[in-house]
Amino acid sequence: MWRIPSITLLFLTASGATRVESEASLSVELMSKFKGWVDFHQKMYDSHDNKMERLNIWLNNDERIEAHNNQNPTPSFALGHNEFSDMTEDEFAQYFRLGPYASVRQKEAAQAKIMDPDQQISTAERRRLWEEQAPLTLPDYMNWVQAGAVTPMKNQGACGSCWAFSTTGALEGAKFLKTGELVALSEQHLIDCDKVDLGCNGGLMDNAFKFDMSEAGLCSEEEYPYLAKQSRTCMTNCTKVEGSGVKTFIDVPPGDEKALLSAIAMQPISVAIQASQFVFQFYKNGVLTDDSCGSRASIDHGVLAVGYGTDVDTNEPYFLVKNSWGETWGDKGYVKLGRGGKNEFGMCAILKMASFPVVE
Repeated sequence: MWRIPSITLLFLTASGATRVESEASLSVELMSKFKGWVDFHQKMYDSHDNKMERLNIWLNNDERIEAHNNQNPTPSFALGHNEFSDMTEDEFAQYFRLGPYASVRQKEAAQAKIMDPDQQISTAERRRLWEEQAPLTLPDYMNWVQAGAVTPMKNQGACGSCWAFSTTGALEGAKFLKTGELVALSEQHLIDCDKVDLGCNGGLMDNAFKFDMSEAGLCSEEEYPYLAKQSRTCMTNCTKVEGSGVKTFIDVPPGDEKALLSAIAMQPISVAIQASQFVFQFYKNGVLTDDSCGSRASIDHGVLAVGYGTDVDTNEPYFLVKNSWGETWGDKGYVKLGRGGKNEFGMCAILKMASFPVVE
């Protein structure tokens, strides 16, 4: 049990926010809310000072969450607490290798994937394949989760392995559509064995598809389980899951909303987005329509686009995206990113870098 000092101290931080030095200075309602959050997420703090530091960060985040949710008119999306509520934006970015903490190599490759003449040829070929496969007409609604092509929510933990989760998600969906069987594939296989990408320090889905092509498939998550860290050795004796081998992969034309919709109508799609924004850190439900996310076309996080539609409550069109931060984040791990908006590459830059595999 935490001991509450008999004297309560309050002072202003440099930013002007009120800082508390004791739990006794809070209202019963707010303290109950914080303790409920601590209990739900099983948070443990090693000292009173550490707990007070985390409490003050939580309070600042709570104030911003409430300010957003209490706007008039009501926003199209709500923010809410999750397991990251005692982190500052900077700490959150460090934890997931987002924003300034994303791999330099990863960011450079994302900005210019065409590096040599051979790569240019393969890109042109993939564009031709895209034009051949894109459907002529689009349904108004698509949800691959409901269709059974998406595995249960996963959690990457404190490892910048989002690229691996995006890759396995796209492969799981492609395999399901080809064989009718949904099998969770191994992110750890990619983290340990793909030497082009950077394990827990970031990577690119296209590189991972190339690795899969060279390996003729991935092992199952059951046989090669996730560790949230890079192992010293690559397991070479696991069995490749039938139908997980990549024949080729196709890049969706960037900045083209209809092209991404067309791709999603065919199968789940690997996409890169910007996730280093407060509204993304604390997204809870609804359609995220904040143009500050993706305004500079920055991308730092790999996710999986698994559907699209129009929200029945707000009439906002959206892309449905599966994240890899567990079920306590967002809407049971999912987020609806608004379509349209002011940004060249869409909400949170979802239109900037998307691709999908064709499996053998």
